[in-house]
Amino acid sequence: MIPIESESKTKDGTPVVYISKENLIPFMKEKKDEGYDMLLMVTGVDYVDHLEVVYHLLSTKDGRRLLVKTKTDEEVDSVTGIWPGANWHERETYDLVGIRFRNHPNLKRILLPEGWVGHPLRKNYPMDKKQYVNLGEDGEDKVSYDPKEGY
Repeated sequence: MIPIESESKTKDGTPVVYISKENLIPFMKEKKDEGYDMLLMVTGVDYVDHLEVVYHLLSTKDGRRLLVKTKTDEEVDSVTGIWPGANWHERETYDLVGIRFRNHPNLKRILLPEGWVGHPLRKNYPMDKKQYVNLGEDGEDKVSYDPKEGY
């Protein structure tokens, strides 16, 4: 049994557990063995003092749901080895929140072009600094701060 840091419930009664990032992978394997066979969503949250990754699990057999949360310093292990469908969710979380997933098979931006500076859902993201995207000679998106170079 993997130790749980704390537990609570959402307003609708869904259990919520906090797991240390060091215990995340063994805990998730344990939950899959207990029947949580579907990963519905992975997302990141930027709080004032820490980042957090939230996993929504479902047992398709009996409808049980579980929210698993872990605090991070911008890096946590990937769960793609347990649920391959986490691939795009983790890429989106990396792209928009800046959380890196160790051992991810293809951790690169999924919504924004590779040259994009920063992660738009971070509290420290400079909303007043505009970035422009244009198609480069090689067919790849190019990011620039020059408005003449944008679409």
